[in-house]
Amino acid sequence: MDDDEGTRILLTKMLEKDYDVETAVDAAGALDALRRAGTGYDLLISDLNMPGMDGIALIREVKTINADLPIIIITGFSSEKSAIDAVNLRVAGYLTKPFRDKQVLEAAARALGAPAA
Repeated sequence: MDDDEGTRILLTKMLEKDYDVETAVDAAGALDALRRAGTGYDLLISDLNMPGMDGIALIREVKTINADLPIIIITGFSSEKSAIDAVNLRVAGYLTKPFRDKQVLEAAARALGAPAA
């Protein structure tokens, strides 16, 4: 989930070779999909800085829907506070932009408990 269409497309292309991918334009769309699916998703990848609800607020909401869902944060504007907040919320990964395919795939594999390719 990223508010930037280019990043969503890039992440989808990286991940769809190995995973079924569904995207959302914003936090509200992601939360709607999660509420409908319940525990039907295996992983959430979200931008940290988005208009409306930011990634940290999204994580808090997601944890009320599916406390065990692994979450990877991506951000182009990392700060010590956001990294600490993410760790305190037990995110499965924290990637800074720009990232490479290999970094995303390895983070997804780790989050899902699978060996990296």
